[in-house]
Amino acid sequence: MRSSEGEPVDRLAEAIDALAGEGLADLPPEILLERVAGLWSLVEAIDPEIARRRTGYTGTETGTGTDG
Repeated sequence: MRSSEGEPVDRLAEAIDALAGEGLADLPPEILLERVAGLWSLVEAIDPEIARRRTGYTGTETGTGTDG
């Protein structure tokens, strides 16, 4: 029996392997973006703190971003 903590990590690993196996160069950009967003969702489910930190990288928090 797997622990509940291992299952999300297993799903993430499977999703990464599936995406890598499809050949990233052959995917249309909108499909690639959708798949990467799905990977982020899996990562955030494993560690919700990552979701909080990620907003700083994307510039979605007030006063952040690359505009100075």
